[in-house]
Amino acid sequence: MRNYAAPFVIPAVLAVLTMTVAPPSEARRAFARGANGTAGAFAHQGQYGQRAGARALGANAGFGFRGGSYQGPNGSTLQAAQGGAYKRGVGGFRAKQFQATGANGGTGSGYMNNAYNAQTGTGTRNSGASYTNPQGQSYGYDGTTNYAKGQGATTTIDTQNKGDYTVDWQKGAKPVVTQTGTTTQ
Repeated sequence: MRNYAAPFVIPAVLAVLTMTVAPPSEARRAFARGANGTAGAFAHQGQYGQRAGARALGANAGFGFRGGSYQGPNGSTLQAAQGGAYKRGVGGFRAKQFQATGANGGTGSGYMNNAYNAQTGTGTRNSGASYTNPQGQSYGYDGTTNYAKGQGATTTIDTQNKGDYTVDWQKGAKPVVTQTGTTTQ
């Protein structure tokens, strides 16, 4: 059995190491193309933060990731990361998240992940976000979508202060929205 990850470990490790040892405002990139695909990695460190990532793509499989941490001149911050992988005929996944603080005191965070099983033709996507403004008022949501290839999807959405809903997205029909919960404040 072939190990698809082995040729791509070196660029990923190089990107992370470069990010930790590179002087400020410096960028590093590595890229390779072969008969079976491509691989690349990058790292950048600058005045307001740093970021790094790597990816490898082949004819039947691939993966990638990237992330960063930033600080603004007025005290704002952002941390973000995302990644994913796939294999033809098997399926794939993707995920990302962020967390931020504004210079004015507002905060925000969010996430998304999606997994698809190509053998069954089904998948699930989860996402959500939460925000608080400088006055302390918060809002956000959590949602889950289950879907099947060629059939449609069903989504449930739970909000912090706008009610809860179910959305039926059947193939060939208009979406049907049903309120399942009310707002409590």
